[in-house]
Amino acid sequence: MKKAMKKKLISVGVASGLMIVIIGCLGVNKLIEHYTPTNEKQDLYTYFEIQDENEAIISLQNNRLEERAEIVDGEIFVPYELVKDNFNSRFYWDESASLMVFTTATEIYKIPLESKNYTVNGEERTEEFIILKTIEDGLYLNIDFAKQYSDFYYEYYQEPNRIMVYNEWGNVDYTTLSKDGKIRVLGGIKSPILAELEKGTRVLVKDLMENWAHVQTIDGIDGYIQLEYLGDSQIVTLENPDYIEPVYPNIQKDYKINMAWHQVGGYIGADGFQQAMQGVSGVNTIAPTWFFMSDNDGNIVSYATHEYVQKAHEMGIEVWGLVQNMDYDISSYQILSRMASRENLVNQLISKALEYDLDGINVDIEELSNDAEDGYIQFIRELSIQCRKHGLVLSIDNYVPTAFTSHYNRKEQGIVADYIVIMGYDEHYAGVAEAGSTASIEFVKNGIIKTLEEVPKEKVINGIPFYTRVFKQIPENVAKEGQEGVLIEDTNSELGRYLLDSEAVPMGKAERLLQENGVNPIWNDALGQYYGEYMKDGIKYLIWLEEEESIGLKMKLIKDYELAGVAEWSLGLAKNTIWEVIRSYLE
Repeated sequence: MKKAMKKKLISVGVASGLMIVIIGCLGVNKLIEHYTPTNEKQDLYTYFEIQDENEAIISLQNNRLEERAEIVDGEIFVPYELVKDNFNSRFYWDESASLMVFTTATEIYKIPLESKNYTVNGEERTEEFIILKTIEDGLYLNIDFAKQYSDFYYEYYQEPNRIMVYNEWGNVDYTTLSKDGKIRVLGGIKSPILAELEKGTRVLVKDLMENWAHVQTIDGIDGYIQLEYLGDSQIVTLENPDYIEPVYPNIQKDYKINMAWHQVGGYIGADGFQQAMQGVSGVNTIAPTWFFMSDNDGNIVSYATHEYVQKAHEMGIEVWGLVQNMDYDISSYQILSRMASRENLVNQLISKALEYDLDGINVDIEELSNDAEDGYIQFIRELSIQCRKHGLVLSIDNYVPTAFTSHYNRKEQGIVADYIVIMGYDEHYAGVAEAGSTASIEFVKNGIIKTLEEVPKEKVINGIPFYTRVFKQIPENVAKEGQEGVLIEDTNSELGRYLLDSEAVPMGKAERLLQENGVNPIWNDALGQYYGEYMKDGIKYLIWLEEEESIGLKMKLIKDYELAGVAEWSLGLAKNTIWEVIRSYLE
């Protein structure tokens, strides 16, 4: 009985021991499994979400983009908008002509769809590949054609298709692997493997964590690797030695520009010009408002006369004919965005400039809609080519920079044009809801500073006003029927509710109004102007003067910032004593 019991106890002990061993083995296996990295490999086509073998990932400066390239017959095509926004904005798609237009300083390229042929200034050229395609309603440009004229380079990798593009240059800090390693989808040994890398492979470290690093290979595989595999830092200099920055020859005068705009509404000959110049001194450039965009086909109305130009030249004054868009019922968008009307406008301006022996063209296109921005700058580029060809100065009038006028693209203007003219006035203008200065000193200074952020100083001319605005606060009980103005409700004003209206007047008349009403204007340091106000017939008049001192401060800014000169709006509005003030700062 005792033997049987002993055997039973031994059997139970053995079974228990075996159970412990088995459980121990299972635990060890579980432990081993827990700490054993997976060898599962991630399919790269799935990882990059590529379902079409002709599709290619695009990485710009080591950042993957949403846009995709297309591989067609072994050629790489990238979205046109991507090229325009990141590599070269001078590629311009003209929908009206179904042509891609590209401009240099002297040439206009016209590239049709689905063709190896294109023209440069009308002459046929041919590439070995299709240049431009539509793919699924999108516009795509051959990357090698774009690269010929743009500051970027790329590397192409396959299986799956990947394009690594670079357009920023300088030193990049890479890290080499200290031993063979694996990049995984996520930071963990159970995450699938994206790539197996050899010792010495270069990776870009994007982020460091406790035990893992977020890295990217030079062929665009983005994942995670354990920190223990990272070795030494390696500085690599990115550069594009094959690219030569295009040169845009410009006309730069060896003297300071003193340009007076001359507002004319009809034909003026030599006598009219001489009369307008009476009492004027120091002006070396005149910009008469001669050319008016008159219809949506790009035609112009011209008031140019040979006699005017001849007399100006006899007096040693250059003539830059001004073209503007404000007097006729036209669409600047329609004119500038369509090749036929845009080229017609350019050709007519150049034709008139040559016919009348002008020295330059002054472009004054105002109130430009946002949708016209691409057509506008394309017009400036194409006009600049013809001006350069014929030795004509091209100057462009611009508002004081604000967020609302950024679409004028001053930076590109400053490259292709000879001079950029700031219209440093109209701080407060007709129809505003607040009375104020036409050109306070901080407003003018701010315009200069912001323009110089995009345009070199030797190309910047600052425009100053020879006029001011007489603002009128007209109480409701005084206002006549049909009175124009903006209705203002001002609890801080003794007038309460009133209509705000204004009138632009020459600087001399503004002074006389204050004198006639017994007002001694008071100097305001913050504005850099004299200010005066008075009541008459129940109406309050407010005037910020432009005179010798205020003009002198504006001229001092022009001198201090070493600008190319000054422009004045406009001839006939100044006191004769102003010209000496201007001259003293330009010497």
